[in-house]
Amino acid sequence: MITQPTPHPQPETPSTPPLKREAPKSSYGEKIFNRSNESLDFDQQTGFIGGPTKRKGFRLAMWSFLASFIDLLVLISMTCVFLIVFSSVVKASASGLVLDIFRSHGREMLFAEVFFVAGWLYMVSIRGLMGSTLGEWACDLRLGQPHERLQSGYVIKVALRSTVILLTGIVTLPVLSLLLGRDVPGIVSGLRLFSLK
Repeated sequence: MITQPTPHPQPETPSTPPLKREAPKSSYGEKIFNRSNESLDFDQQTGFIGGPTKRKGFRLAMWSFLASFIDLLVLISMTCVFLIVFSSVVKASASGLVLDIFRSHGREMLFAEVFFVAGWLYMVSIRGLMGSTLGEWACDLRLGQPHERLQSGYVIKVALRSTVILLTGIVTLPVLSLLLGRDVPGIVSGLRLFSLK
């Protein structure tokens, strides 16, 4: 007779559930781009409220006034440098030269005329090359749109705008622009000031 071997009893193993793999923790970038995440306030997390806001009206006039002040400081510093160079050429002291200019009655007018001509040349040449003066560049302002700067009449409009500002006494039109909240020299010359921010 053939006997079958009896199977050895297998030790019972407790049934263990299959190992669960944990999902990797999401990074900050995944939270931002995950549209199903309703708990994320985009503006509170990133500080982004909206698109770019252009400075217009009163704010643009204030920034233009600040740019004019920076340009005035640049012109004064350039005048001082030229005065030092001129004093070294004529072998005189700079302080003696300044005192001599302001002691005689006709020479302070000459100094003012030279200052205004240098200011006009500075505004026209720098704006013609770069589209803005150093003060306007620092305040993110540009004179005219990019397509206007490529036109042949751009430098003529820049010269007209600078001449109108200088003939009205430098302060008159910027203060009027500040009060009205509009770019008055831009309306007169046809070349408006634009903000990059």
